Amino acid sequence: MRSDVLDQLFSTYLRQPVKASWHGTASDLLRGSFDDVRVELGGFATAWLPVEGVILSARRVEIRPGVPARLTVLEPSLQAVVGQRDVDRWLDGSQLPFRLHLSERGILARAVVKGLPIGEVEAHLEVQRGWFILQPRRASLLGIPNYAAWLFRTYLPLPPLAPGASLDEIGHDHDRLRLAFAVDDFQEDLTPGLLGRLRARILP
Repeated sequence: MRSDVLDQLFSTYLRQPVKASWHGTASDLLRGSFDDVRVELGGFATAWLPVEGVILSARRVEIRPGVPARLTVLEPSLQAVVGQRDVDRWLDGSQLPFRLHLSERGILARAVVKGLPIGEVEAHLEVQRGWFILQPRRASLLGIPNYAAWLFRTYLPLPPLAPGASLDEIGHDHDRLRLAFAVDDFQEDLTPGLLGRLRARILP
């Protein structure tokens, strides 16, 4: 079920376009309880990369009336999509000695010095002990294949995952990187700054 009124309320409160849906009836809206909730948010900036889009899902969401009202979210999960333009903007400000290109096979890291291509590494994004790393699968140096690709493994200068969040899956698409997170159950007051507090719980 969807409610344009609810979408407008959330969009106004969070100051960001929101689309929400859930399984149930209109009476659930009056009771403040929702099952199988799905909330789609537009892009926003995080402490690591701009995010093109976010989908927050939960088995159950409850809103308890009060001053302030209390939000309870059970079995939440999150999908975030990072686009090539977002990666390019992040690289422009990070001063890394390579460029990253998103593809179906993984992430291509190309090092160029004064317009001359020096090397290329095909890697997958992984998380180890909460930190993001590029795990190479194939590498070449000055056009010569390098079978010791593991030597090119590098940590990305990104903050670690937020406490209470774990990375379940990474999907590689053309010009897109899809990240799926599992998140601990949480409660939050429905007060100004809610979106920022939710970001801190889920994204670095």
